[in-house]
Amino acid sequence: MSHARHIVIGGGSGFVGRALTDALRARGDRVTWISRVPGSDRLTWDVLARDGLPDCDAVVNLAGQHILNPWRRWNAAYREEVIQSRVQTTRTLVAAINAGLRPPEVFVSTAGKCFYGTTEVGARDAYPELDEDSRPMGLDFPAELVGLWEAAAEGVDTSRVRHVRLRMGIVLGSVTRESALGRLWRVGRARGFLPIIRLPFCLGLGPVIGSGRQPFPWIHIDDVTGILLHVIDRRDLDGRFNAVSPGIVPHETFIRAVARHLRRPITWRAPGWLIERVVGGERSSILLEGQLVRPKRTLASGYRFRFPDLDAALDDLVKISV
Repeated sequence: MSHARHIVIGGGSGFVGRALTDALRARGDRVTWISRVPGSDRLTWDVLARDGLPDCDAVVNLAGQHILNPWRRWNAAYREEVIQSRVQTTRTLVAAINAGLRPPEVFVSTAGKCFYGTTEVGARDAYPELDEDSRPMGLDFPAELVGLWEAAAEGVDTSRVRHVRLRMGIVLGSVTRESALGRLWRVGRARGFLPIIRLPFCLGLGPVIGSGRQPFPWIHIDDVTGILLHVIDRRDLDGRFNAVSPGIVPHETFIRAVARHLRRPITWRAPGWLIERVVGGERSSILLEGQLVRPKRTLASGYRFRFPDLDAALDDLVKISV
């Protein structure tokens, strides 16, 4: 762009938020985070609700508790926390945008690929292809959550603000494994899905989950950032865009590729009942089911993926120290 701009990011301290912040600042833009914790170049959600949105050119909302946080037990309290961390923050942002005398040029609201829900697929059935115009196949809790999340964003006044709705796949960040015997794996550039699953691989217990046939809609962190910059900068873009790689693969193909890059074996298959017991029935569909999501509008808009291929993405993200 021709001049530096001010971008406000809800949830800027998270994995994707930090990557986007780095990219924006690297090109000279100013970034302010909306956070629960006050600090330099931050405002809290309470201050936003009280004082309104500062003068800015774009707002991106990435706020929300991670539904698959491995350190949090799934219960009614955490379920409500997950819902409110997405829905209430979005409502607060929308109210602040609508109340501003000079609203931002664009509001980018984000949600997950779980919007498309799940459906039973037999051993010989193919998963249906889904794009930005597809309707949910069937509702489960993750799909209901995304529906509430997106509905909260729909209140923004589109006569004054360009609204882009981004649905993200499972974001891959980097992970490093030291080759010296007995050393643990360390997180590299960022967080994301790969570091979450590194421990079972480190112990030689990396599993294929369920049938392994379920689609795995992944995306490299650099492409998430790239798509966000793309939709912020392109003033002709609005509506829904899928932030998923065009190189989607079945879960078992993904897990075996990860094992190969980490030089670790696949030793077992985790049955569905065990996954339901560990993560809870309501969120187990995220791992046991899948959505064959295509980035149709994203590609048609002119975005070119840096990492459309899984092996190339893992070559970039998995580093073996020698």
